[in-house]
Amino acid sequence: MKIGITGTFGGSPKRDMGFVKEYAICAEEVGFDCLYAPEHVVFFASYDSKYPYTPDGNPSFPPNIGLYDPLFVCAVASMVTTTLRTATSVMILPERPALLTAKEVMTLDHISGGRFDLGIGIGWSSEEFDALGIPWERRGKRADDYVGAIRAAWTNDIAAYDGGFVRSGNAVLRPAPGHGPVPIIVGGDSTAPRRPAARRGDGWYGWWAGVELEPHLAKLRGIMAEEGCEQGPGWSLRVGLPIGRETPDEVAAMAAEAKALGVDEFVVGAGVPARDFDKHLKTWADATAAAR
Repeated sequence: MKIGITGTFGGSPKRDMGFVKEYAICAEEVGFDCLYAPEHVVFFASYDSKYPYTPDGNPSFPPNIGLYDPLFVCAVASMVTTTLRTATSVMILPERPALLTAKEVMTLDHISGGRFDLGIGIGWSSEEFDALGIPWERRGKRADDYVGAIRAAWTNDIAAYDGGFVRSGNAVLRPAPGHGPVPIIVGGDSTAPRRPAARRGDGWYGWWAGVELEPHLAKLRGIMAEEGCEQGPGWSLRVGLPIGRETPDEVAAMAAEAKALGVDEFVVGAGVPARDFDKHLKTWADATAAAR
């Protein structure tokens, strides 16, 4: 099982692009396989939308949070490492034009030498969609259509694509990704994102938050069976663990459970402080090392 680590960057002067470089270098050195960078374009002082990962529906982050664009974070991290993969955790795909996303991700594939995975989701904040002028309704269908348009642009000399939300005619988007189509990992814990993960994605990425993992994965595998999708080379199952008060020993046990249940990559969602970040990264790397 591979082990990933999340990172948040841009929230303070101490978490600048220099910190991105140091964090990525250290993550690689202590043994992590992948660095995951989150995305929100904008935040709000208050929300009517319900945050899906807390019991009361209130966001677990402050309203004045800062966050760099994850594609830039992944590009910078890739340029100072040699084996570390990077991934978005997750890009809110329907908020971005499909072909622009295809162009940017293709470029990142060349920058990273093929060490980038595109994690996508459909978002939970209607406020963010409203601010960007994008309809909240049918965002899942929009994301599914965008995936089709992106794949067409990456794999065809002339990307003639006509879907419900994208009509690219005889578009040409060159060069192609340098290492084959970039893996698209579909994030989300409800049935809605699990089905496209099985149908059109190269994997699924969900959070182990407030659920028992075994039945949670059983539901996913039931959907996979319905869609004729099999876990294996070319399709990966990834589980993120948001660290609250869990001790390293508890995280080690949870990583071992995830491995026993066939998880391909276990992502440590730790709030690593800027101060002594290297010690914190080593703590979580050591805690999960036995599950690799």
